[in-house]
Amino acid sequence: MTCKGICIRHKAQKPVGSGRYALGQRRCQICEIFLNWVGLWCPCCGYRLRTKPRNLKYKDKLRAKKKREEADMLIQQQSAPQIQKPDKSIMHESVDS
Repeated sequence: MTCKGICIRHKAQKPVGSGRYALGQRRCQICEIFLNWVGLWCPCCGYRLRTKPRNLKYKDKLRAKKKREEADMLIQQQSAPQIQKPDKSIMHESVDS
């Protein structure tokens, strides 16, 4: 499998302030390019795309960012007001009268 040049259309720009994998970019080892692509396979050469970093330092950064995001979501869910549903038995009594 070789690069056919199709991947150039999906080339991802380098992000400022965060990692590529954290933003959902994927890397093709054959084409040697980061892509903005949803699938698991390269649209150009058909090779499987990498979705996680190989370097331990960057793996730790990605894990820490995911933990922070999960904690923030949990805090938001807990702080959101709970909406109570109306009691249906009360509604039926007023209809019978």
